Amino acid sequence: MRNWPTWIPSPTAWMSAVLLILLVRGLTVVIRLIFQMGDSLMAISPKLRLVLYFAALLSPILVISVAHHLLQIILDRFFPNTRSPEMSSTLGQLPSLMSWWEGFYGWMAIALALVASNLIEIIFSAAPNVYDLLGWWDELRDLFTLPTLYRVITAAYLYQFEHLVRHHLMAVGAAPGFNQSE
Repeated sequence: MRNWPTWIPSPTAWMSAVLLILLVRGLTVVIRLIFQMGDSLMAISPKLRLVLYFAALLSPILVISVAHHLLQIILDRFFPNTRSPEMSSTLGQLPSLMSWWEGFYGWMAIALALVASNLIEIIFSAAPNVYDLLGWWDELRDLFTLPTLYRVITAAYLYQFEHLVRHHLMAVGAAPGFNQSE
């Protein structure tokens, strides 16, 4: 099925990276709207502001987990042969452990992609503008920019890395002489 080297991300890694970037872009719009509506509440209590900031910081994990879970339910219903052998079938309405892992890994991948793209912009830009580096949070208007391309490439390589590690661990676990009770 695959006839290219392992250092080139698979189509699944590219798809995960693009979907992650789009999901986070939409999530930032929602978070911005919530912060705009919550300004009056935050003026009342500084503790509420801190709780809202932490909830906004961790919310992508929940959103990515739920999106992964819903996508798995849809794929199980309409395309049952697409499930990878290491994943169990999706049961229930709550996200499974793998969905929570995808949420955590997705948030970590987007954070590392943001850092990597900003580092590339700082190194190769003649005069980096801090606003332009953080401008990807502003609007969906600048979706097709070089920093976004850097983020997609970085996230695709991170998903390829996760895929390789997962398959290596499965191969080690399936190897003869591997005893899980030790």
